[in-house]
Amino acid sequence: MVKFGISPDIVEYAPTLLIRKAVLCERAGFDALWEGDHILPWHHTNGHCSDVTVILEAYLQVTEKITVVGLVPPIGIRRQPVDVALAFATMANLHPNRVALTVAAGEAMNERAATGVWFSPRERVERVREATKLIRMCWESHDYFHFKGKYFNTFFYLYDKPKKPIPIYCAANGRRMLRIAGELCDGFISVGMTPQQYREHLIPIFEDAARKAGRDPSKMYKIAWISTFYHPDIEKALEAARRYGGLLIPECYHKIYDPRVIERRSSEVSDDMLFKAFNIASNPDDLIDRFEDYIEAGVNYIVWADGSPDGMLTPKICGEKIIPYFKEQYPEN
Repeated sequence: MVKFGISPDIVEYAPTLLIRKAVLCERAGFDALWEGDHILPWHHTNGHCSDVTVILEAYLQVTEKITVVGLVPPIGIRRQPVDVALAFATMANLHPNRVALTVAAGEAMNERAATGVWFSPRERVERVREATKLIRMCWESHDYFHFKGKYFNTFFYLYDKPKKPIPIYCAANGRRMLRIAGELCDGFISVGMTPQQYREHLIPIFEDAARKAGRDPSKMYKIAWISTFYHPDIEKALEAARRYGGLLIPECYHKIYDPRVIERRSSEVSDDMLFKAFNIASNPDDLIDRFEDYIEAGVNYIVWADGSPDGMLTPKICGEKIIPYFKEQYPEN
C-alpha cells in the first residue's frame, strides 16, 4: 500500500483554520497530518506560525483516528531530546497508535533566529544521531539510565512510557542523514527532491544503510514531502508557489533566517524551477500524475505539503478524486 498524508501547514494558515482543515482532511481519507517545527514562516507576507506540539495535540483532540507526525529538530538548541521524548510520549499515551516523530537537523530560521546559536552541518548531523538514540532510550528503558554522549549528558527515567513503539522517521536529503535514517529510524522523508533523485540517490543510500544495520528496507517508509499548490486557476496556484521558492535555495536552510529576505530571494526563482520542484496544477489528474511519478521511483508514502491559495479546496478535491484513486490503485494488504 501507499500512505497518503497532508501537512495543513502551520506557516501558511492561522491556527483556527488549521483545526477546521484537520477535521476535513480526516474525512477526506488522509492517513496522517504532518507539521514541521517552525517558529518563523517561509514567507513574510501573510505568514503564520504556531507551536508544533500544541497544534499536533489540537489535531488529535478534534479528530478520531488519523495519525499526527511532527518534524522536530531535537539537536539541543531550542528543544532538547528529553523534552521531545516526553512531549511525544504524552501525546501517544493520550492517543494510542496515532503519533509519530520525524527527527531533523533544523533550519537557521528557527534555531538561529530564536537563540543566536547555529552549529556546523557536521555537528547538527552528529547531534541528530545522538538525539535519536537518546529519545529511544527514554521510551524504552525500564530503569533510570545515564546517557553520556558527545553532546548530551542525561540522567533520566520516563515514568509514563508509550504503550506501543512510536515510529521515528528522519528528514534526510544528504548521505549522512540518509544513513542515520536507515540505521536508526523507521523511514526517511526528503524535501524538494525529484523522482529521479529518489530512484538514483536517496533510496539506494537509505536501503544500503538499513541492510548493513540488519534491517529490512522493504518494511520501512520512503517518504516524499511534495510542496503542492492546487487551484482551478493555474496562475493563482503558481503565485502561491512563488512564495515558497526559498525551499529551493540552500542558503535559506543554513544562512538566511529572516523571512523577509527569504521572500525576496524566492521571487528570483524561475517559474520553470518551481514547476520542476513543486506539484503545481489546476487539474486533479495532473496532481495525480506527479504523485505517481514518485511512487514509480520507489516512494511508498506521499505527504502533500499544502500551500494552495485556498486551503479549504484541498480536502474537497482530495476526498472526491485523489485519495479514492490512490486507495483503489494501492489497497491495503
